[in-house]
Amino acid sequence: MNATPTPLSRPWWQTIARLPGRILSTLLGKCLMGSTKILSFLLFVSLRFVLKYRKAVIRKNLTSSFPMKSAGEIRDLMRGYYRHMSDLLLEPFLFYLAPSVLRKRLATYTNPEVLEKLYQDGRPVIVFASHYGNWEYLINLPQVTNYQVYTAYSPIKSGPLDRLMIRLRSFMGVRLIPKKGFYRQALSLLRQTAIPNLLVVIADQRPAPGNDKFRIPFLDQDTAVQIGGERMAASSDAAVVYVESRKNAQFSYEFTFRVMENTDRVVPMSITKAYYRILEKSISLAPSYWLWSHNRWKAQATTAIHAS
Repeated sequence: MNATPTPLSRPWWQTIARLPGRILSTLLGKCLMGSTKILSFLLFVSLRFVLKYRKAVIRKNLTSSFPMKSAGEIRDLMRGYYRHMSDLLLEPFLFYLAPSVLRKRLATYTNPEVLEKLYQDGRPVIVFASHYGNWEYLINLPQVTNYQVYTAYSPIKSGPLDRLMIRLRSFMGVRLIPKKGFYRQALSLLRQTAIPNLLVVIADQRPAPGNDKFRIPFLDQDTAVQIGGERMAASSDAAVVYVESRKNAQFSYEFTFRVMENTDRVVPMSITKAYYRILEKSISLAPSYWLWSHNRWKAQATTAIHAS
């Protein structure tokens, strides 16, 4: 009896015809990875030993966040952070230039079905991301979900640089919303009922001056927080999802979605506190991968509202 070909079988000549393209893509990917690793090391040496980029801020942030760690442990974390920051500066360009096969290795998703289930239910989604691990790779979310993906964007005064950054962040389908008027436009998108949308917010940023009255304990410090994501969730039917970023290897990250189900959007600060608890746990496991060079705890003189 003759065997019936399976639906996945392909004529041998098609397989052979595709080999040159695959080989070329593999070679290009290896060359790109090799050159980026060299550039990252040179950046590391420059940032840490030549420029000593924000050394005092990094040391202060780490020491204040981990008061029980010794001076030697803090130095190790600083070294790890400079290595990670050198990778971060190059990763947007690496992701843009990489062949599609390489991109799939650089950014993997453990459970995209979480978003698919919410999409099938017709729920808009707010994805709470952070400055931990890598957040730039999330530009490929339109490739792994049926949602139209939106996020905020801060225009840059330099025209050529502004166009470059827009290209790097939107070439895979993400739609950028300028920060001016972001809240109103984003809330309008979340309230649409015909087609659900997905909004990515980087929620661990320091509030703008004058908007830092909401504070919570975070990394052993009294921390001013933004509540824009929580306000949008409370004013819409959007599901709230935390995306965890885990660095598996140099330039390579794994993303996991976690629906924040045990939050009460009626209770003030419930979502924000849940978000920071998850983020703090991630940071404690591998501290070097958070954005320590940002002056996150810069003093601002306003009346605080604390959430215990």
